[in-house]
Amino acid sequence: MTHIRKVAICGAGGTMGAGIALVAARGGCETLCFDLSEEALARQHEAARKFFEASVAKGRMSEAEADAALSRMTSTTSLEDLADCDMVIEAIFENLDVKKDLFGKLNGICKETTIFASNTSTLSITEIAGGSGRDDRVVGMHFCLPAQVMKLIEMSRGINTSGEVFEAAWGWTEHVGQLPVETQDKPGFILNALLVPFNNDVIRAIEAEICTPEDIDVAIKSGLGYKMGPCTLLDLIGLDTQVRLGEAFYPITLDKRASVPPLCRRMVAAGRLGNKSGQGLLSGTTRAKATEAPAYSISSDRESRSFPAGDAFLSGGAQNAEISICLGGAFVADDTKTAVLVELDMECLGVHTGEHMGQEGSNAVGFARYRNGDDAPSNLIELVVQPNTNADAIAAARAVFEVAGFDVVQCKDLPGRIVDRLLRPKYNDALRFLDEGLAQAEDIDKTCRLGLGYPDGPIERVTRGGLARHHDISLAIQSATGDISYAPARRACVAKQREAAQ
Repeated sequence: MTHIRKVAICGAGGTMGAGIALVAARGGCETLCFDLSEEALARQHEAARKFFEASVAKGRMSEAEADAALSRMTSTTSLEDLADCDMVIEAIFENLDVKKDLFGKLNGICKETTIFASNTSTLSITEIAGGSGRDDRVVGMHFCLPAQVMKLIEMSRGINTSGEVFEAAWGWTEHVGQLPVETQDKPGFILNALLVPFNNDVIRAIEAEICTPEDIDVAIKSGLGYKMGPCTLLDLIGLDTQVRLGEAFYPITLDKRASVPPLCRRMVAAGRLGNKSGQGLLSGTTRAKATEAPAYSISSDRESRSFPAGDAFLSGGAQNAEISICLGGAFVADDTKTAVLVELDMECLGVHTGEHMGQEGSNAVGFARYRNGDDAPSNLIELVVQPNTNADAIAAARAVFEVAGFDVVQCKDLPGRIVDRLLRPKYNDALRFLDEGLAQAEDIDKTCRLGLGYPDGPIERVTRGGLARHHDISLAIQSATGDISYAPARRACVAKQREAAQ
């Protein structure tokens, strides 16, 4: 049992703070909601009432439990009222000076035993604690949005945080029904250290017109089983929030992937923030799938990664059809066909067709069915087109795969296509975090599963897919792009060296 009974939330008029207050009250704590805005507090108190009513309607709590939880929540605009709290959780602006100033003021108000917790997602707990006057009693406690729904909390210690205080805060998170993971006091902890650069990579892919936002979401959801595509998430959290995260994260890490993409700044300047403004990355329209498709014939040079032996798609082939499908890289040009579909592995389509200084194009269309190592192939087909690929060939390729039941996306003929281009830097980051001791492999994966709704974590997934194969894919993309973020992480290099030695 925890000795923390009375908890104050600073910034409770905001979305995150309000969610944390719900967690505390639902968990049985006397909960004091502090904010400078009385209007915001009143709005969030009404939202809390509706949240608990909905919880009753869904059978998650009884009416008596909901009434009791709501009665434990009180509001104030005076810091002096926080004097006897056992713990204060700040969820205010992501600004180091503002957070240090708040804790400095609270140090002169709260009792000596009060624990200060910061919900920061990017800033150093040690630096925040430096302005508190009690740096041994400051902990990092990063909730995920929406806090009242997402169970994960990233817990971190400042350099001077006492073990007793950290254990007390950890015990409180479990007491109120949350699931804590421990991470080091490093920028972004686990969640944002993986997510902020990844989301920026997504925006840069859109800016480079590699593919559409809609196709990115389809690719990530279909290929990886994510519940939500990254563009949907960016529109949900707001592109202005992504700008603030990048501005907080990049100066600390100097990781160019964390720097704010120009397109993101332009969209914010244009007022296209996402859901909150009604316009964002996604257009809100979906393209209808084909209902009819031309017949296809199949030729093969070697085993297909997309359609292994026994795959139902292989049984649909016909003789002398207007679509020719070349599996295993067995490309044979044929101008008499509506389309020649060329299965790709790590290579670009131009390896088979040749390239002509930006004028390349024919009836040849590249494709790959995404699969993670030797896992069963996913339902995703990535179509690869060149600058002047024949439009009828693209339409025919799309129809063949859509009528067969696949999810089809289209992208430029660039290394990594959509999924690998976006995922491989994230896998490298996760592997490096493991080497650097940021967190245990289990906690890195747990953070992504619980905090982002992923079906599996990055360490689990890249290991299952083969670290040596990750090495090869990453190195191939790095070789073609010169981008250092694709440089294979140490563990992948070791796996490749072991493979070569066997």
